[in-house]
Amino acid sequence: MTKLRVGTRGSDLALWQTGWVSNLLRAAHPELEIERIIIKTHGDTATEQRFDEDWPVGGFVGAIEQELAGERIDFAVHSYKDLQTIVTAGLVIAAIPEREIVHDILVSSEPVVLDNLPRGFRLGTSSPRRMAQFRRIADVEIVPIRGNVPTRIAKVQGDGLDGTILAAAGVKRLGLDPPNPLELPVDRFVPAPAQGALAIQAREGSLAAEMLVVLDDAPTRRRVVAERSFLRAINAGCHTPVGALASLDGNAVDLHAQLFSDDGTRLSEGTERGEDPAAVGRQLAERLMQELGNRS
Repeated sequence: MTKLRVGTRGSDLALWQTGWVSNLLRAAHPELEIERIIIKTHGDTATEQRFDEDWPVGGFVGAIEQELAGERIDFAVHSYKDLQTIVTAGLVIAAIPEREIVHDILVSSEPVVLDNLPRGFRLGTSSPRRMAQFRRIADVEIVPIRGNVPTRIAKVQGDGLDGTILAAAGVKRLGLDPPNPLELPVDRFVPAPAQGALAIQAREGSLAAEMLVVLDDAPTRRRVVAERSFLRAINAGCHTPVGALASLDGNAVDLHAQLFSDDGTRLSEGTERGEDPAAVGRQLAERLMQELGNRS
C-alpha cells in the first residue's frame, strides 16, 4: 500500500477540489492511500486585507508550498489562478486536470439586466479586474469584500449589497444555488488567467509527481500555459486588472486578453494566434503593454 499526503486550504471549495482530485487519483491507483492535511495560508488568516500592492506574492499558496518543499506533504491541490507565475524551485505542476467552466457570474439581490444596472449599484468585489470591467458598463459603487464563495453569497442576501461576482466554476463545484445568477459573457468580461483550472503540485522527481501525471489533461494545459505566459510577461500581480482566456482550434491556440491600467481607467484588448502556447502569451502581452503605454 502506497500512502501520499495531500495539503489543502480549509475552505469548502478547497476541500471539494482536493477530494475530487483524490478520488480521481485513487481510481487510477487503487493501491493508493491518501491522507488530507489542512494548512492555513496568509489568505485564510488576513481575511480583511485587500488585494492590492501590499498583498504578498503567493498569499493563498505560500504556506502550502513550504510544507511541500519541506516534505511534510507529498502533493497539493490549488486553484491555478492563485499560483504565482514564477514556479517555486524544486516544485512542479505535475498535473492540470480537465478544466471546469470558465466564466464569471453576477449574483444579485434582485433580478437585473447587465447593460441596464441601476445607478449606484452596490457591487461587492475585491478583484481589480472585475472592478475595471464593471466600471466600463455602469456607474457602480464598489464595496470591497473578501471571503469564500458561500460567505460572499450571504453578503448579497443580508449585508446590503446589490450584487457580487463569482467564478462560476466554484459555484458549480459546490452545488450552490445563488440568487439571480447572471452569466457574464467571456468576450466582454474576460476571466482571470487559468480560472476554472486546478494545479496539482508536487516535488520535482518525486513518486507523487510520477503518479499524478495520469490526471493531466493536455488541452487544458495548453490553454493554461498561454494564459499564464501572458500573465507572467506583463509581470502582473493580484492587484493588476487583467483577464486572459485561450481556446484551441486544432493545433492552434487563440488567446484573448484584456489589460487595464492600474487604476482601471484605460484598456488595451486584443487576440493572438499560434501553435506555441507560451509564445502566443508573450507576444500578446508585449503588444498590449505597448498599446496601453501609448494611451497614457
